[in-house]
Amino acid sequence: MSEYRLPGFTNDPAAYEMRTMDCMDCHNRPSHRFRSPNDAVDLAITLGTIDRKLPWVKSNAVAVLTQTYDTEPHALENISRSLRDKHSSTPQADALVTAVQKIYSENFFPEMKADWRAYPENMGHKDWPGCFRCHDGRHKAVGDAKKKIPASDCASCHTILAQGSGEAMDKLNPKGSAFIHIDAEYETADCNSCHTGAFPK
Repeated sequence: MSEYRLPGFTNDPAAYEMRTMDCMDCHNRPSHRFRSPNDAVDLAITLGTIDRKLPWVKSNAVAVLTQTYDTEPHALENISRSLRDKHSSTPQADALVTAVQKIYSENFFPEMKADWRAYPENMGHKDWPGCFRCHDGRHKAVGDAKKKIPASDCASCHTILAQGSGEAMDKLNPKGSAFIHIDAEYETADCNSCHTGAFPK
């Protein structure tokens, strides 16, 4: 059995009870999911409950969802006022307010201080470290610094056959390609250093 530690780890594992990892270490959202504002608004746009043609609609919706509110009624009132101010000239304002208030009511519980910020979802690795809490390439085996926890790059779990648009999608690579993020290869595992579920850090 190998023991892996982060550099700078100083605790004594012998002082703690050891246990075998179980499903809940990663699949820690067995029931209620707290969708992040980005994901919830993207889903509503995809489903058509938020009109994608409204100018700055995603930014405006995410902005009102990420504010801090004391109570749900306070939040719903502010969401309505803010979005109506920004989209006062459009007949879709009522539908927009309804959709964003629904997102809030299903994912934010201010009286309990519960939302995506308080309860990370460890399955995956976009908005939280998730898998890369351990599979980050930094956990080295005690006594053998060359040995690390495997699967710390994109290709360990993903085979990217093609990506991009237009002709780029015709160039299939059955062995898999490096992940291109925006305009360059991106092989580090720290997506959540920029992706926060709301606006980038």
